[in-house]
Amino acid sequence: MRGLLLALICFCLAIAWVSAQSPSPSITPSYLPAVGRTFNYRLVVNGEVQAEMAGTVGFAHFAATVEIEQKWQRSGNRLRCDLTVKGGTLRVFSSAGERTEKLGWTRVTFLTTPNGEIVDLMGGGARSFDELVGNFDLMATAMATLILPFPKEGLKIGDAWQGAHQLGPTITLTTVQCVEQPTSLPPRFQPLKFRLRYLLPIDALIDPAFRAQTNFTARYSAESEVLFSVAEGRTISASGTIRLEVGTKLPIPQQLTQQTEPEQSNQNQPNGQNAGQGREQQEINQNQSEQQQGQNKEQQQNQTTTTVTPSLQLKVDAKFDLLTMQ
Repeated sequence: MRGLLLALICFCLAIAWVSAQSPSPSITPSYLPAVGRTFNYRLVVNGEVQAEMAGTVGFAHFAATVEIEQKWQRSGNRLRCDLTVKGGTLRVFSSAGERTEKLGWTRVTFLTTPNGEIVDLMGGGARSFDELVGNFDLMATAMATLILPFPKEGLKIGDAWQGAHQLGPTITLTTVQCVEQPTSLPPRFQPLKFRLRYLLPIDALIDPAFRAQTNFTARYSAESEVLFSVAEGRTISASGTIRLEVGTKLPIPQQLTQQTEPEQSNQNQPNGQNAGQGREQQEINQNQSEQQQGQNKEQQQNQTTTTVTPSLQLKVDAKFDLLTMQ
């Protein structure tokens, strides 16, 4: 009996040792399970804005709640991801007081590979400056939370890799690491936790002529942790930080008019024996006065135009949480 028990113990230890030595199975996440489905998220952001212009520095605190819809569809051998801001609220607190704004509708469409590498950016045409800013914000949020590039050959816990996103002429590298596979959710979600970091050169997406004219620079960077469901092919939740740095010089034309006080002519009337000389001097003074008036009129017509270019530096530091809406 003791021999049988000892044999069973040795057998179990041998199985455990073999399992420990054998490599863990490879996991191949993709967005194919999400095709034809629509997901809704709530994004909560708060942070601080620092703006410096012409030597004057200002600060503001902001908080925003945004409702985002994500829809996946096939597009040939690619996938199409439509991201839509359906609404939201932005509150800004500064020395000037409190301001609340409603966030309007905006949409950005990405073409991706099944494993989440962006190959093209579609739509996103802004009808106003607010929509342009909204498109950039949505684009940055998507790359930090909703569209992660996965390696085609699969991954294991602890792996790290880089994915390349093609945004028009701009290539953005994203560094991702598969941190762990939590067990806090039901097994059917098969969640994986990823750590992500990327830098998005927004200014490369702006018209080159405008960049040259205004010396415009803009960088969007993010670090986030994402919980991803392999079974559903979509993000469950995410949190992290975003940093935006913008610099520009805005040319402002100003007109400067140089005014010259007209010389006062001698209006004293001559008398006595100087009457003849007085008339000659009066004519000379009158001629000088007419010449001075002509010069003043010419100066007013040819006003000097100068261009003042005050610099603007803007920094935004924010934290965000992205949650699935039921």
